[in-house]
Formats: sequence, structure tokens, C-alpha cells
Amino acid sequence: MKANSLLGVWAGTAYNSNDWNMEITLSIAGTSQIGYALGTYTIPEIPCSGTFRVIAIRGETLDLKAEDQQGECGEADSDTLELLQDGTLLYVSKGAGWEARGILQRASG
Repeated sequence: MKANSLLGVWAGTAYNSNDWNMEITLSIAGTSQIGYALGTYTIPEIPCSGTFRVIAIRGETLDLKAEDQQGECGEADSDTLELLQDGTLLYVSKGAGWEARGILQRASG
């Protein structure tokens, strides 16, 4: 994955397997390198916010760890971002008994 390919603000709707939707905004200002902070996220409906740190890179997919959470954030077992060929991001968050996924569009950058 190109180091600067994700820089900017991304936004979209993630659809949860428990039949509810959530708007998510990612502000990516960091590098997509293992161990580094990638950027911040905000989910106003919950409300929840925090930072994502890159823990692994698999091709065009980043495995992330949520940190510095504020609000009523659910505990995810895994969070991933995948850069798709059309230039959008696939966001997937999985927890005990649920999964949320959505396509994020570049809002600015």
C-alpha cells in the first residue's frame, strides 16, 4: 500500500449485523506503517471516538487497533480498512456477536 494513499478525511455509513447503521468519519493524517497511529475516527450516533493504530498490513488491507476511546464505544475484536480498486475504503469492525461494514468515500484530502 502506498504510504500516502489514505491521507485525508473519509466518511460513510457502516451497516451493523444487529440491524442498525452508523455514520463514521476517519481523519487519516499518519502513515500506514505497523506500530504507528493512522488517524482518528468518530461515530456520532453512539457516540464514540478514538484513534486507530496499524498493527498489520496485508496487501491493501490494514489491521487496526482502536485506542484512546472516548464515549460509549463497543469493544471490537478487530478493525480493518481495505483500499478498494475504485479508490474507496472498505471498513470492517467485528466484535462478539456483531459485525459492522461500510464503504467510505474520500470527503477531502
